[in-house]
Amino acid sequence: PSCQAPDSGATTHEINADSVKAMINALEVDYANASNAKDVAGVLKYYAADAEIYSAEEGTQVGLEAIKASLEKDMASDTSGNKVSFNVTGVWASGNMAVETGTSTTTGKDGTVVRTGKYMVLYELRDGKYIAIREMNMRDKPADAAEATKPAE
Repeated sequence: PSCQAPDSGATTHEINADSVKAMINALEVDYANASNAKDVAGVLKYYAADAEIYSAEEGTQVGLEAIKASLEKDMASDTSGNKVSFNVTGVWASGNMAVETGTSTTTGKDGTVVRTGKYMVLYELRDGKYIAIREMNMRDKPADAAEATKPAE
C-alpha cells in the first residue's frame, strides 16, 4: 500500500529494560572502582574514541585524549583520598542507544559527604556492549549538597 513506509533495511531487536539497566549499573560500578583506584585506563574503557563530555566545571572534552588529560589532571591533584559512587536514577533504551541519568556522591576518608552532583550519559551499543558517547555532568551547589545529605525528619 502507498501509506506504508519503505523498508529501511535496518534490523530491530527487542530490548529488555532490566538487562540494559543491569549493564549500565555494572558500567557505573566499574567506573567508580577505576576512578577511586586512580586508574585512568580503567575509566577510559567506559568511553568511545569519539566520546564528548560536557562539564560545567571543566568545559567540553572531545575525544579520548582530551578525556584522558582531564582525568590525569584530576587524579593527580586529588590527594585527599575521596571516593566517588554513582546512583543510577533512570535508564531508557531504544534501538542501539540508551540514556542514563544519575547522581554522584563524593565522600571523604571519614565518610562525610564532600560533594554531590548529577549526570546524564548517552550510550551506543557497539560490539554487544554499551559505551558512552556523550556525557553531561555538574556538581550540585554546596547548599544543595548539604540538603541532599541531611537526615530525613
